[in-house]
Amino acid sequence: MNTSGRKRILLTLLAANIVTSILHYVDNVVFFRHYPEPTWLSPHLVDMAWFVMTPFGVAGYLLFLRGRRTAAFACLYLYAVMGLLVLGHYLIAPPWQVSFKINLFILAEAIAALLLGVVTAGLQLRCHEPHP
Repeated sequence: MNTSGRKRILLTLLAANIVTSILHYVDNVVFFRHYPEPTWLSPHLVDMAWFVMTPFGVAGYLLFLRGRRTAAFACLYLYAVMGLLVLGHYLIAPPWQVSFKINLFILAEAIAALLLGVVTAGLQLRCHEPHP
């Protein structure tokens, strides 16, 4: 795959992660009492978490565009891992005790984050392949 294809796939996955996280986080803040949450968490902390994690994804993409691969991959991996933290809801309540909508938002964000992590690993491996 050429460089423009890699950039397009990465941008698509970044957009998918941002969209799924917006859906999940907005729903989590608006319907906070319906979500399984630890007692110390508040809607304001949930809201703040989105604004802390999302810049890592955007920075990772911009660094990738600029050829700063090590920093790009670090940011993208961190963003993907933070996206997977959404599965922490299931440490408090199993999926069958949570509404379909909440499960859908959690799983959509987790799948997007997992795909971003896998594609980032693939890009990292390709960037380290010797050129013929």
